[in-house]
Amino acid sequence: MKNKDKGLSLPEYCDLLPNGSLIISREFNNITESTPKQSKVPDYLRVVDHSLAINKEDYEKRLAKQEEQLNLFVRKLKAIKKSLIIVFQGRDGAGKSSTTERILEALDYDMSIFQAIHIGPPSEDEGKHPHLWRFLTNERMPTFGQVRVFDRSWTERVLVEPVMGITKGKELFNSYAELRTFEWLLVSQGNILIKFWLDITKKEQLRRFKKRQKKKPWKVSQFDGIARKHWDDYTEYANKMFYLTGTNFAPWHIVSSENKAYSRIAILEIINQTLEKELKHFQKKA
Repeated sequence: MKNKDKGLSLPEYCDLLPNGSLIISREFNNITESTPKQSKVPDYLRVVDHSLAINKEDYEKRLAKQEEQLNLFVRKLKAIKKSLIIVFQGRDGAGKSSTTERILEALDYDMSIFQAIHIGPPSEDEGKHPHLWRFLTNERMPTFGQVRVFDRSWTERVLVEPVMGITKGKELFNSYAELRTFEWLLVSQGNILIKFWLDITKKEQLRRFKKRQKKKPWKVSQFDGIARKHWDDYTEYANKMFYLTGTNFAPWHIVSSENKAYSRIAILEIINQTLEKELKHFQKKA
């Protein structure tokens, strides 16, 4: 399959969605097995189309429609014993927090069903437990009919931690199977799991960091510099994460966030299409 805008062949297990985003999905013979051997990890981020954009007028119209749909679909989840988990990973400055706000806005700021989970380094107490333990505590997981949006997630295990030298060797080797199994359990227990990687160019990231320093200095942190310094390292581990944890039950969606309007609409479209498919599947079974 070709990326028409770039004339590039798409990597293994990667497809181009109608809105221009990428989806990485594969079926593993055994999700609990350790990392399968591969000759070379595909460079998925190389084929992201950062020219995709939406003008302001079109954005406002499409946003209203997508927000209305999301609200309606989410309100039907409890009846079919489903919940929604959205994971946002991506480049620093790519708009994970602002996109989370759009989802909350779409749900009429209903905190009885919505919660945003911001994931940072584990606390001292969390560090005494297996690394996946903390995601199952403190109401971080939804009940039927609820929505949880993770701003960073359990996948930091195979992304930030190896870049920082925290997780390596056999521990890292086994983590990919652990994450696949964990996500399978979430889905099998009634959670609709949708994972996103928000991608921007290095030039755009620098522009946003400079803007942040001027207008939102409280958001500036030491991690901004780390993101720049380890750009290529994050690219390497992100591609490996897509390749080894992009499953048929919890695929990765890579969305360009170079243009925030496009990114927000694309993300809402993917969420709504996934929810609509789940609701139709339930109706057929009923």
